[in-house]
Amino acid sequence: MSEVDVIRGTYSNLLSDVRVALLVSSGVSLYKSIDLARLLIRHGADVHVFMTPKAARLVSPHMFWWATGRRPVVRLTGAAEHVEICSKAHVVVVAPATANTIAKLSLGIADNAALTCALAASRAKMVVVPAMNLSMWEAPAVREALERLGRRALVVPPVVEEGKAKYPPPEEVAEYVIDATAPRDYEGVRVLVTAGPTHEHIDDVKYITTPSSGLTGYYFAREAAARGAKVTLVAGPAAIRQPPGVEVVKVTSVLEMHRAVVERAADHDVFIFAAAPLDFYVEKRAGGKIDSSLEEYRVVLKQAPKAAQEVKRLNPRAFVIGFKAEHGVSEEELVERARRRMESGGWDMALAHDVSKMGFGTLKDQYIVITKSGVSKIGPAHKRELARLILTAARREL
Repeated sequence: MSEVDVIRGTYSNLLSDVRVALLVSSGVSLYKSIDLARLLIRHGADVHVFMTPKAARLVSPHMFWWATGRRPVVRLTGAAEHVEICSKAHVVVVAPATANTIAKLSLGIADNAALTCALAASRAKMVVVPAMNLSMWEAPAVREALERLGRRALVVPPVVEEGKAKYPPPEEVAEYVIDATAPRDYEGVRVLVTAGPTHEHIDDVKYITTPSSGLTGYYFAREAAARGAKVTLVAGPAAIRQPPGVEVVKVTSVLEMHRAVVERAADHDVFIFAAAPLDFYVEKRAGGKIDSSLEEYRVVLKQAPKAAQEVKRLNPRAFVIGFKAEHGVSEEELVERARRRMESGGWDMALAHDVSKMGFGTLKDQYIVITKSGVSKIGPAHKRELARLILTAARREL
């Protein structure tokens, strides 16, 4: 087993059996594509690298050979690599994509091996990662070239800072590649996802919360949007990026989250309650800052209403996926508690998990899936992979 095979699929199987043609042009940030290649492999991909001659002079092709286990193609030979490899590619990733490369891609110019590969992979999805000086990024000619690429290409927004449009984190590029592989089976479906914690303020400085990172809801929202759904993400205060193509409604407290969901209950088809709001709110929030010299300060918490238990009443045709998190209970008790919550709220699916083992703040999780037809287990797996599996199962019921 090769060193590359050892790491393949260690993050997820989201790109398993996906052939990626990674086209590397001569931007100074091209060294980041070495990390990108490894990351795509860790998600299961089979990565083939094509480099422009100038890129090969900036960074040795041997670095990409090490990263992928395959010799990069810099110049075409009699083996017709552009046909043998690129015509069978599922996704073409152009990273970095200079202004010159973007213009040539949009016009079908193929004057080097990388551009010839892009032309040969005419049936593949394309992910473009622009990286250049900001003035070039804002140039009308570059914008027009991107428009000519049309719907075939997903453009990863660069990080704009210091007068440059910089290569974004490889993790974000990988998410766009995963987006490109998602089936388009949710078109016309309206999905609402809740994510993150809530902050229940004691005063204007201090609050009570849960340790939710918001990642589960983020990945559900992103996966649903990639599959064509119109997605609303009701997000508590968490340090998560806004998923592309998703309407984000930001809230702070559990009552605000409840209100945001209830107001939209009639307008959505699928509800995924992935947030971990505090189950209580502070009855009498103090103004300003509580005097720190006090030896004792009593806080009264009152039970908050649960939107997940109300949506089915407000929208009987809705498909509801609810989460039930417990800490340190037996599997039998976990399933029983989730089943009771599912029945009381009229959920169509319950995802039960023990957060003492895995969940909060991690990229991986595991669920016990409870439906009317039975109980099954999935995971441990990457949260995006779990979102894909759950949405696939839910789609069969819609």
